Amino acid sequence: CLSLPPSLSLYENECRTKPGICQNGRCLNTAGSYRCVCSEGFLESPSETECLDNRQGFCFIEVLHTMCQMASTSRNLVTKSECCCNGGRGWGSGCELCPLPGTTQHKKMCPHGNGYSTDGRDIDECRIIPNLCQNGQCINTVGSFRCFCDIGYTTDLTATSCIDLDECTQSPKPCNFICKNTEGSYLCSCPRGYILQEDGKTCKDLDECSTKQHNCQFLCVNTIGGFTCKCPPGFTQHQTSCIDNNECVGQATICGQKGMCHNTPGSFTCDCQKGFSLDTSGLDCEDVDECGGNHRCQHGCQNTLGGYRCGCPQGYMQHYQWNQCVDENECSNPSACGAASCYNTLGSYRCMCPSGFDFDQFAGDCQDVNECLATGNPCSYGCSNTDGGYLCGCPGGYYRVGQGHCVSSMGFHPGQYQSQPEEGDNEHLLSPETCYECKINGYPKQSRQRRNANHTQPQDHRVSLASWDIDAPISLNVSISELDNKDHIMEFLPAIEPLENHVRYVITSGNENNNFRIHQKNGLSYLHLSRKKVSAGRYALEVTSLPLYKKKQLLRMEEENDVDYLTGDIGEVLRLKLQIQLL
Repeated sequence: CLSLPPSLSLYENECRTKPGICQNGRCLNTAGSYRCVCSEGFLESPSETECLDNRQGFCFIEVLHTMCQMASTSRNLVTKSECCCNGGRGWGSGCELCPLPGTTQHKKMCPHGNGYSTDGRDIDECRIIPNLCQNGQCINTVGSFRCFCDIGYTTDLTATSCIDLDECTQSPKPCNFICKNTEGSYLCSCPRGYILQEDGKTCKDLDECSTKQHNCQFLCVNTIGGFTCKCPPGFTQHQTSCIDNNECVGQATICGQKGMCHNTPGSFTCDCQKGFSLDTSGLDCEDVDECGGNHRCQHGCQNTLGGYRCGCPQGYMQHYQWNQCVDENECSNPSACGAASCYNTLGSYRCMCPSGFDFDQFAGDCQDVNECLATGNPCSYGCSNTDGGYLCGCPGGYYRVGQGHCVSSMGFHPGQYQSQPEEGDNEHLLSPETCYECKINGYPKQSRQRRNANHTQPQDHRVSLASWDIDAPISLNVSISELDNKDHIMEFLPAIEPLENHVRYVITSGNENNNFRIHQKNGLSYLHLSRKKVSAGRYALEVTSLPLYKKKQLLRMEEENDVDYLTGDIGEVLRLKLQIQLL
């Protein structure tokens, strides 16, 4: 250790005896005293016995949970004493908290009081504390500051803040009528019926009528500070609305005896009943002479009060309500057509009979038509008249099936399915002009060519009455050993002239394996075995006829004959069920 000179050993070494001195620096002992050598950022006091904080940093006005709020900081760098001795709560990048006012630490940092730094310099609050003197200008003073406020604001009692000035309480008032204070200013307004002028303070009358700021239904009249409403003639005033006067109420004869009053807004109009027109005054109705104008009567005109009547031709009558000639329904008389059906027509009527009958006007009844004597005989192999129809026969060796079709088969047994002819009938008694059992339409057919029995194949000229009952399947027993694919199991022949070369017979069911086929040649259709080998057994077939008429051709035939031609002369569709037993 070093020994001190005798002259220094008599003095106190404060650096050892006073702990905590020279904070933020180091202590150097001197004769009878000491001095501080300060660290970087700290400045020796005038007495050199302490280190004053001379570091620069941001001053924070608000601290929340030991965290400095950036929104409340000043953007100017200041020392810690400038911040803490002027209302600051935190300082520096590390958010060093300022000592609370009144504490020993605060008095030590601010020995000269608020507004002065530690070394006694005046603090410029306007620079350090943000947002001082809002709505005004901050002016620094020694140890404090004061505010110079903007127009519309005034200082408080301390002159350290600007508060709103209520101009509406000043005298004289800035507004002529209504004043409303606002933040930093005021607004003038006018009562209803007035409008604020360009100076923003005085009011003048508002012309609601010219500016269309009224609710009058019709006429608006401006007044000082308001307006009034008026109504045109024919209306009654009710507040701002105009109620129409209904002139038609309580004045039944205002439009005369034949007129009808219709109320209109502010007035009324008169309408006349049909057959009357308004006179020149527009308030009375006078009769119109329809017969002197366009009355449209073809058989004489008679004027009446409010109308006219027309004469009607034979078969027509005057409508009981309308001035028109309407058809007289002669069929309302039960004896008009006797037992025939009566169909009314314009100006007349027609008696209609069932198919196969014609109406005899002298007898007043329906009489049978002998189609076989008429020029329109439809049968190809003989025709026989029946009551309301006719029957077509088949050539010898053929039998009638269905309506208008002939069949023959090698598998038929005589009398097997034949229907029994009535007593006295014989299959050879049919003449070429007679038929068997097929009449569908009773109307005479025009432009038919007469047929006879010997004009087509087969060459057998005999005419047969025999028919087959096809309600049940027809059974045929055929020996397969004596049959090849060219032999005719069954032949089909149309018995009605319009079907010659216009019909096709097809197998519609039972031929899934194509064991059979139908071939057509020279107006005849033949049922054969197919070319492949067919096994013995029972086969159930259904043969159907298809008329071969195009739609336009059929329509033309119906126009030339009647609308039921397809189900009439062409006959019913043949649906023949066969049970063929190949042995």
